[in-house]
Amino acid sequence: MATAIVLGTLLTLPASRPANALSDNQFDCRQETTVASSSVFTKPKELVYLVSTEGGSYRIRLTIASNQPPTWINPTFTALIGIHRLPDNWDSYGSKKVNREIISRSLFVLERIMDEASPAPSIVPLGDGGIQFEWHRKQQDLEITFTADDTPQYFYQNRATGMEQLGSARDVMNLTQLLRNIA
Repeated sequence: MATAIVLGTLLTLPASRPANALSDNQFDCRQETTVASSSVFTKPKELVYLVSTEGGSYRIRLTIASNQPPTWINPTFTALIGIHRLPDNWDSYGSKKVNREIISRSLFVLERIMDEASPAPSIVPLGDGGIQFEWHRKQQDLEITFTADDTPQYFYQNRATGMEQLGSARDVMNLTQLLRNIA
């Protein structure tokens, strides 16, 4: 049975609540709220990830039913933070900085398609300021592209059967099934 995972959007923190600075390959999790009752064993737990970047401090909320976040959480958030920290022209070909809205949209899609058993995606910055999630496992490829000026799309290929699919990342049921096939 899959555990529900709820990811919040990136929010600017007030200056009075600074987050701890993290290096590009370090990610920290701090539980911001505590529950002082027996409901701590049955209620979902909220973890808050705090991130400092040159553009400000951000908060990512994660609500989970188990004691530990899924294994894909830390590598995924670490990659997103590292990509968010890239400056304009990070590729020396005029690339744009990935903006917070693109990351927020990508988290919205992940919230709907990932479960505890899902593998972490590889995350690649795009020159237009977008990002791409990639999974390459079991002779299958799944890529979800979030461009700066278009709706998110996916591409799936099963190299064993030759099957290919293109579609909108709004097709959550199909993406969830494709991701489960890859896991």
